[in-house]
Amino acid sequence: MNPGLPDSTAFRRLKRSIARVGRTHYPRFLFGGGLSEGEIPVFTYHDIEASELEDDLRFLERNGYRTLSLDEYLDRMRASRPSAERCVLLTFDDARRSFWEAALPVLERRAAHAVLFTPTYWIADGSAARPDSDPPGFMSWEQIAHCERHALIDVEAHGHRHALVFTSSRLAGFATPSTLAAYDLFDWPMRKAGGRDVCGRPPLGTPIYESMPLLSATERVIEPELAAVTCRSLVETEGGPAFFARPDALVELRAAHAAVASRVPVERLSAAEMRREIEAELSAVTDCFRSRLGRKPRCFAYPWMLGGTESLAMLADLGFDAAFGVALDFRRIRAEAAPLPVFARYKSDWLQFLPGTGRRRLLDVLPRKISAFFATQHFAH
Repeated sequence: MNPGLPDSTAFRRLKRSIARVGRTHYPRFLFGGGLSEGEIPVFTYHDIEASELEDDLRFLERNGYRTLSLDEYLDRMRASRPSAERCVLLTFDDARRSFWEAALPVLERRAAHAVLFTPTYWIADGSAARPDSDPPGFMSWEQIAHCERHALIDVEAHGHRHALVFTSSRLAGFATPSTLAAYDLFDWPMRKAGGRDVCGRPPLGTPIYESMPLLSATERVIEPELAAVTCRSLVETEGGPAFFARPDALVELRAAHAAVASRVPVERLSAAEMRREIEAELSAVTDCFRSRLGRKPRCFAYPWMLGGTESLAMLADLGFDAAFGVALDFRRIRAEAAPLPVFARYKSDWLQFLPGTGRRRLLDVLPRKISAFFATQHFAH
């Protein structure tokens, strides 16, 4: 538990994580069962090592699974008579450089199809990464265009900024050397600075509040900028990273934050403002695809979780053919009538639980999975 943060903060973080586990759909094959007739599992990768992907593709080949193109997958999901052929759809989120450097050569060598879901804001011009991205950064538009022309790769949309937004004035923590090292770039919510939105890793001392994915949120809290400036200035004047070696560092930060935040009213976007923000985010995706690739995207993979009802309707209005969520969206997909076809995806590390020779057993990896769960809870959402 973090010193300087109340027990309730860590408890809320754990409670959110447990709630996600409860909402997640766990397929029969994860527990040693088979696939339903015509079932086509969809798996999603993020940062990937070549050896990991090689192992997965060898498993699929050995057991007679075929990787589908996006068109083949959509056609089969629309078909009234499911095929008995063993098939999967492989998707890669975020367009990190690891896709270009590690995954693409393996896919080419194995002649495996994949979908690359791209967050357009983060794609670099030329070989230079965005200044607000973290090493090793993201692919360039030239690399994305190469994938667009590739017979094995489908390039589609993964949002624009891939952003979280603050939805509460309750502190989740601060940007410290340890949290900046522990959490991914996308785990840091978008912030206001000088009246504009700022993405990426925040400066040391920045207060972070509870958040949600932008495209799933129904409200947005605008954090008090004076509180952020006060906390960052305290850290800077007291030695920067060395400040956090003090045992009472977070206690001091909380006190500095409380002294300012209590005097500033909480600002929230109205429903209309929130709707315009989501519309702008989705339109930016379409505009980037048109200007960079000469076409609009057809499919949209939501970051973290399926977007809200309004954002799904906006996708339909923008002419998208389908949307993809994650494993915790299965129940919602079954319960709600969406304005366009919606599909959920499994984590890539579930792939080798599929029926076949050499399949993994849950009992063999459960202790490691439980340990990883407690070690990798999201910071602010």
